[in-house]
Parts: sequence; structure tokens; C-alpha cells
Amino acid sequence: MEQKKERYIIAVDMDGTLLNSQGQVTKRTTDILQRLLDEGHYVVPSSGRSQKLLPPAVALLKGISYAVLENGAVVWDWKDSCTLERFPMPEGMSERILSDTERMIRISGKEIRYYVEFFTEGQVYADENDRESLRGSDIPGNFADYMLHDHIFLENFREQKSLLDQAEKLNLFFEDQEFGAVIRKEWSNVPELSVTSSVAGNAEFNAKGVNKGNGLLSLMKDLGINREHVVAIGDSDNDLEMLQMAGVSVAMGNAAAHIKEAAVYVTEDNDHEGAAAFLEKFFGFDK
Repeated sequence: MEQKKERYIIAVDMDGTLLNSQGQVTKRTTDILQRLLDEGHYVVPSSGRSQKLLPPAVALLKGISYAVLENGAVVWDWKDSCTLERFPMPEGMSERILSDTERMIRISGKEIRYYVEFFTEGQVYADENDRESLRGSDIPGNFADYMLHDHIFLENFREQKSLLDQAEKLNLFFEDQEFGAVIRKEWSNVPELSVTSSVAGNAEFNAKGVNKGNGLLSLMKDLGINREHVVAIGDSDNDLEMLQMAGVSVAMGNAAAHIKEAAVYVTEDNDHEGAAAFLEKFFGFDK
């Protein structure tokens, strides 16, 4: 393909997309992203993570202007280190979800282990009671390292009402993946919520209407860039609206079938630098 003269938005997911299964971003990937930034394109990290939980290899790229974070609950101005948009969940909702999860576990009669994080005003909180058991968790990948990095561990976690009431996102990680799906289904029809997933077995909660697609749309309007000049790359359910918003939608080879069906292109998987391979070809850097 020929090199593009128009300015593009390149919205890129992190986990399962830029990050490989070892939780790393390769040099090839950072090199192509930096080249795109140097040529004047907008590389927009679009993640369920908060800004401080983005991989250092991405956060240290020079020239990033914006990010869509926490599944679109926060649109972040990187240059001025400020929030452009923020959408918290309704007050009391986090407590309702946590209480109902405990109720459903009791009803199941199983011993189901799960871990909690919630995002509030740029900080990410977790339960102090979970800290010791993280290393022994059955959740695959780099889960323990992720949870132990830049999280604030709170004692009396469930009693932190003032923080929970400000949460933009609540994330539950279940070792029993089937039970995670049950929780997502249980809450999927609650009108005040958006419920999705980014890794096997988790359930992510945001306010209704919050998703990466709407966060991306906000940036498109502000920057005056139409969808034909938007590239979106992702692999999971929480990327679906972002892929639908972009004119150039790319599913990773490791994505589920319904994510691939929603995309215009399918690239290699995240262990074979699929995002970098697509961007090199699309922008004409592979010649």
C-alpha cells in the first residue's frame, strides 16, 4: 500500500493486542507506533486500563496526544495531563454489584475465587485481602504482575463508600471463567450499566453508554477526523464498539470469531506482532 498523506487516528488496544502473552510490547511494535507519531498521526492508546497502568513501552512514546481509557469512561489529554471527559457509574452501583456477586457465589454452592479492582479519578484500587493470594491465582497470563503494579491496596475494601461511589469502572476477575460469564449475563440488562469483558473470565462495569467507541467518537469530533481516517485494532468484547466506529477496523488473530466478523481486516495474533504487521503494510512502511 502507498504511504498515507492524510492524518489518521490509530486507536490501539493494549491487552491481547499490543501486549503479547508475556505482557510485553515488542520493539518492532513501539518502532512503528513512534514512526506514525513522528509523521503526525494520532496514536491513541484505547484500553480498559487507566493511564498509569499503561505499559511503559507505550507510555514513553513521544508525541502521544490523547488516550481513551477505562473502556471510554475517561478521555485523557496526554499533553496537558488532564481529563477531557469522565463518566462515573451511578452512586451505590459498585456496592450493589459486589454484594450481588457474593450472593450469587453463595447460591452456587461453589468456592469461587475472584479479585476486584476499581478506577476512580486516575487511581486504581484493590482489596488488601487479595494481595497475598495473587501470585497463586489460576488466572492466566501476567495477571498477578498487573494487579501488583500501581494499584492501591485498601483494607476494609467494601467500606470505602466515598471512593466506590466515584468509580468510573469496576472490574471483577474470576478464576472460574464460566461464573464470570454468568455475572456478565446477570447484569447485562441493567439499564444504568454497560457490561463487557477484556480477558477470559472477567466482568467489567461502566456507566450506560460508556465504551471505547463513544470515547473514540468524541476525539474524532474534536479533531475533525472522519471515520475513513480512523484505524482501530483490538481483540476483545470491550473493543467491539471501537471497531464498529472505525473505517479501518482490525481484529487480532487471537480474537474470538465474533470480533473477527465485526472487523474489516484480520491480522496475525499478538504473539506474532499482528498490530505492527498490519500498520507497516497499511501505511506503506513495509517496502
